[in-house]
Amino acid sequence: MTLIEPAASVPRKRRLSYALVLTPLLIGNALMLALCLLGFYVLSATRAYVGGESQWSKARAQAVKHLRAYAASGAPAQLQRFQQALQVPLGDRAARLELDKPAPDLRLATAAFERGGNAADDIPGMMRLYRWAGRSDLMRPSVQAWERGDAHIFRLQAMGEQLQQLHAQPGPPGEERLARIALLMFAIEELDNELLGLERQFSQALGEASRSTYLALALAIGLTALLLTLTAYALARSGLRRQARYETALEAANQRWSLAAQSDGLGLFEWQQRSDRVLLDARACAVYGLACGAEGLNLARSQLHAQVDPDDIPALELQLDQTLASAEPFFRHRFRIRVEGAARHVEVSGLMFRSAAKEDHRMVGVIKDVSARVHQAQLELEIAAAERSAAARMEFLSRLSHELRTPLNAVLGFSELMLLDRADALSPNQQRRVQLIGGAGRHLLRLVDDVLDISSIDSGHFSVERRPTPLAPVLASAAALVASEVQAHDIQLALEPPPASLSVLADEQRLGQVLANLLSNACKYNRHGGRVRVRTELQGDQVRIAIEDQGQGLTEAEQAQLFQPFKRLPATAHLSGTGLGLSIVKLLMEQMGGAVSVSSQPGAGSVFTLTLRAA
Repeated sequence: MTLIEPAASVPRKRRLSYALVLTPLLIGNALMLALCLLGFYVLSATRAYVGGESQWSKARAQAVKHLRAYAASGAPAQLQRFQQALQVPLGDRAARLELDKPAPDLRLATAAFERGGNAADDIPGMMRLYRWAGRSDLMRPSVQAWERGDAHIFRLQAMGEQLQQLHAQPGPPGEERLARIALLMFAIEELDNELLGLERQFSQALGEASRSTYLALALAIGLTALLLTLTAYALARSGLRRQARYETALEAANQRWSLAAQSDGLGLFEWQQRSDRVLLDARACAVYGLACGAEGLNLARSQLHAQVDPDDIPALELQLDQTLASAEPFFRHRFRIRVEGAARHVEVSGLMFRSAAKEDHRMVGVIKDVSARVHQAQLELEIAAAERSAAARMEFLSRLSHELRTPLNAVLGFSELMLLDRADALSPNQQRRVQLIGGAGRHLLRLVDDVLDISSIDSGHFSVERRPTPLAPVLASAAALVASEVQAHDIQLALEPPPASLSVLADEQRLGQVLANLLSNACKYNRHGGRVRVRTELQGDQVRIAIEDQGQGLTEAEQAQLFQPFKRLPATAHLSGTGLGLSIVKLLMEQMGGAVSVSSQPGAGSVFTLTLRAA
């Protein structure tokens, strides 16, 4: 005969099988949790006693130090510091004595432990551990060392009182009083050594108790874990095979999604309207700069909004409200967030899944960091604006040059004609004034040329032709250009001609301009009747051209400002110049792949060195 069970009994058997499987697991988990919590609590309390012992030891050392100082000097401040240091071990002793009572006052014990320098959060655990195991075999050696230490502290306190009586006696200390003080100091040393031994004994005993407690708890937790493992293995084995098929299919789908998301930097999110919480996957967490595991992160939407730029929050909330109010299921918005103080542009695209229940909708979508795209667009706009600005500046400077050169040439021409006119000759005063007009015009013309050179180099419209250039002819031409200045300042120009075969990679015209500028400065800022020396040296593949003068020299601060545009040093402000020559020299040398440097000392002249690559 076959008995067919009624359908109603199947759920009951299933519930019973679940209960039979889950009950041992729940009991085992509860037992393991209790053991773990107990172990953590005991070890934490033990750690607190170790910390208390450290405070006790430091206070003992301070007390001995101040008592020694008091014995030697009799200073009341040292005695006061000694008494203050004793408050730590005395406080711990008062707490222990209170806890030894059958019905201790925990408030008094807590206050005593606080006087002992123990952290307020550690004191409850210390009191419970002492009441539970203070007289057990595990903690008895530590407590006994504690008690002997307290007895020694009382002896130390008594020695302090004896020293106080000795120092309080009137009159200068005699030999008998000094002998008694010396005996007390010797006793203090012995007592200090004994206290050190008791501290080590306390620490060793407490460490042994900790190890024994750890081993017992570890064994109990290990047995419980083994039982749980065996039970869980039996339960899991039956479901693993069925679950493996689902995991294989799910893993294949996740791999396809991960490949697509990783290639485009997409992160997944899910928002529940009722709980107003957002679930982020690892890639979405990375976009927000949040730390999370492979399983993702579940947090309140307000936590994410805390990272959103305050200026973008109203538009974001408005877009979300409009999506919730309308029948449109798609949501897309771009906003800025702050990650470690830096702005990041984020784009969110989601699909709203609506529910019949009010305020029970949810949204699933993707998050993407579009900062690179936004920055690229901004960079393109900035480049275009910079190009327009450079073009406008170049056009302005070109027109300015044209507009200035025409009247300047007229001024210079008429001034020359007035000086050369013999029919209507000028008086000596008028000649000097016309010469000043001509000098000012030529100065202004040089300024226009220098500004155009700097602007052209800075905007990238200036180009040099770097090619092998013989150095000797260029030096000779530059020296010829400054011949009038050499003569005017009575300068002795010592030009050491380089070998005829020596060439450099440079633009011949611009190199001549650089050399002429430096030679002109060497004459202008030299002492009257001074000497200018030009040396050329080949070092490896580099050619160095040094121009030495015997001027007043430069300080380090002046050298640091030397190559700045329009920078005129106070000591040379009375001399003619635009303040652009050395700036143009530096820019031209950089354009030719070289460099310019200066070496100078006040009162010893200056050396300007050009460095170019040998051809």
